[in-house]
Amino acid sequence: MFKRLLPALGLLVLAPLVGEYLLGNIAIDALPMIIGLIPLYGGGALLIREVARRWRLGWPGIILLGLAYAVIEEGLLTRSLFDPDYVGLRLLDYGFIPALGIGAYWTVFVLAIHGVWSIAVPISMVEAGSRRPDTPWLGKVGLIVSAVLFLLGGAVPIALASPAIYPLSAAQITWTLITAVALIIAAFLSVRFRRPLLPATPASPWTVFATTIVAGLAFWLPTMAGKLQSIVPAWITVGFYLALYATMTLLILRWSRRMGWGPWHRFALSAAGLVTYAWHGFPQPPSFPAPAHVDLIGNAVFALAALGLLAFVLVRLRRTAPPT
Repeated sequence: MFKRLLPALGLLVLAPLVGEYLLGNIAIDALPMIIGLIPLYGGGALLIREVARRWRLGWPGIILLGLAYAVIEEGLLTRSLFDPDYVGLRLLDYGFIPALGIGAYWTVFVLAIHGVWSIAVPISMVEAGSRRPDTPWLGKVGLIVSAVLFLLGGAVPIALASPAIYPLSAAQITWTLITAVALIIAAFLSVRFRRPLLPATPASPWTVFATTIVAGLAFWLPTMAGKLQSIVPAWITVGFYLALYATMTLLILRWSRRMGWGPWHRFALSAAGLVTYAWHGFPQPPSFPAPAHVDLIGNAVFALAALGLLAFVLVRLRRTAPPT
């Protein structure tokens, strides 16, 4: 029984570790905070994974559900999509849209972070090391527990920020819910648009890995370019991100429709995502102040742990899906 639950438990812990600590957003001296993050990140990732596998939504469904999760977390829970002075960072100033009350740059940036790294990468990594990657890990009771866990986790950021949490208008709440529901519906409808596999050889896993590494570098480049926001208009940056998303989506859809696409290609995608966060953690300043040496040590520890996880999953994958 316990062995059957190991992948689910692993996902509960891995999701917040990747989403916040490997990213470099939280330093290692704040590791106890993971207790409060497991229900939100881990519960959300596990719920999405179980729903997607139970209803056979596939990876398009997982990505769309991950985006719905991102909209809920950043729109209703942390409220960074609408709070003009969220944790004092003025995230909405660059590309602010007054009619919507959001920042175009921050919206397209943070939704991708959660949809890809907080949800898809941990799910893919745990599935790659599991003997049951395409079937549900939990029964009906476990599914309900994961949903309750996520709901409880959603109350944490609100409770921590209360009473200073940014007040949302009725319109902001309504449109956030409409967007999240639309993404959830799209996830369930995506199964109707599946096409037959093409009799063509897919790109090699190494090609997939290298391409995704380059895409990860391109994703983080605008945030690491110093005074970029004072030089480049916001709409150029937003257009760059949308073009990057479209390019990678089309590439992955094209690759995955070819016969021969399998576990090693999916592992290459998630491994590249993990490596991207591992190197990015070093230049990323933590949200909660920490001594420079503590931050550096933590980044090294989490990066090495990520490499260790990759090695572990690689060995497991060789046993369950030997490379051809």
